[in-house]
Amino acid sequence: MKMKRILAVLMTAGLMVSALAGCTPQGGQTDAPAATPEGGDTAAETQAAGETSAEAALSGEDVTLRFSWWGGDERHEATLAVIEAFEKEYPNITIEAEYSSYDGYAEKKTTEFASGTAPDIFQIETGLGPEYHAQGVLYNLSETSMDFSEFDAEFLVQNGQFGSGSQYAIPTGQAGTALLVNKTLADEIGIDFSQPYDWDQLLEWGQMVQEYNPEYYLLSLNSTYGMPFFVRAWARQVNGEAILNDADMILNMTEEQFAECFAFIQSLYDNNVCAPASYKAPFGENEQEDPNWIAGKYVASTCYTSTVEVMSAVNDEIEYISGNLPIMESAVSDGWFNDCPQYIGIYADSKYPAEAALFLDYFFNSEEAARTLGTVRAVPPTKKAQEICEEEGTLSPLMKQSAEVSMQYNGRSDGGLTTGSEVNAILKDAYENVSYGTKTPEAAASEVVTLLNDFLEANK
Repeated sequence: MKMKRILAVLMTAGLMVSALAGCTPQGGQTDAPAATPEGGDTAAETQAAGETSAEAALSGEDVTLRFSWWGGDERHEATLAVIEAFEKEYPNITIEAEYSSYDGYAEKKTTEFASGTAPDIFQIETGLGPEYHAQGVLYNLSETSMDFSEFDAEFLVQNGQFGSGSQYAIPTGQAGTALLVNKTLADEIGIDFSQPYDWDQLLEWGQMVQEYNPEYYLLSLNSTYGMPFFVRAWARQVNGEAILNDADMILNMTEEQFAECFAFIQSLYDNNVCAPASYKAPFGENEQEDPNWIAGKYVASTCYTSTVEVMSAVNDEIEYISGNLPIMESAVSDGWFNDCPQYIGIYADSKYPAEAALFLDYFFNSEEAARTLGTVRAVPPTKKAQEICEEEGTLSPLMKQSAEVSMQYNGRSDGGLTTGSEVNAILKDAYENVSYGTKTPEAAASEVVTLLNDFLEANK
């Protein structure tokens, strides 16, 4: 491989040997991605640019890369520190940081892809990974110098390959759906989330909470977390599959099954198992900002293993645990699963894919980065990084427990069309219509089936 010859020559010359530590090129011809957005470089031009820029980086040519991500302050600070350390080791490579909250992040990426102005490196919401791969906006990482030897091979197959056999995105950690339990309040009321239970048990426990105090609720819940929790997981338990069958372009869920699911969601709100949808809406994904959550007036909150630390940090007088997740008695599959919280990938039209891969290799494989990043993107994706975090005390018992709970289930991630932006919007709208009481479960089910079938027909 040409890249190997370049590295071999430079290593023999003794140039920047220390900078190459932990960066092991992998075999195969360095072809460009299978598809590139309209107006982008051809495969040959992209690959030629990749080889040239890799040589330039190692010989000292100044290169600037843009890296965008979303998150909270802790994630921002840790990521900026890793960037600074990388730039000290590779002084000719500058990383321009573009960071924000998640609000508007995905929409901005859509605009950037359309205009050809996307950053060289960017964080990716897992549900959009397959969509981005299909659009051809992700660079084939298997054809770069990125070293994947520290990752579990099967985990990579399920996270970031999108059925292609090549790695197009890197999982930032191991994560899954979590139910963060206020054990202090749960014990007072007599609720045990550590036992196996079904969906109907939530209604019974919700009644117990209302009898304990009508200003308290069993669940802290909003549509962003509630739809995947109560619609997509329900569907996987009913059929053992995602809502959409990508191969045959048909629905796996019937209208009757949707109606049953929506009827259950309606019962959660009608019986005050969760707070009114109108009250929860202003907090969006920032569940930890709800004053009632801070005050300990919910028994549990739907979230992800990557957010349990943020959610539990609001009240140090409360004992929190990660609870089990509901499974219906007739479930075909557990439905729940452990995968990853986000991906990071390289833009297919990046002028410097080799330098971008060099940065990602440092980001995921260097010990210094592992210590700095800790668990700001959930439990780290490599065993080496996990061991470092445990030694450093940054992998908390609560986060570790939440990952272990999610790993005990046998469900498989939806991925594909089911988690794409358009389908996600259809399902979320249905959830909100039912939770606000603006549509009956039957009407919402009928509309969802019509819209999803229209979507499938349009994308055949």
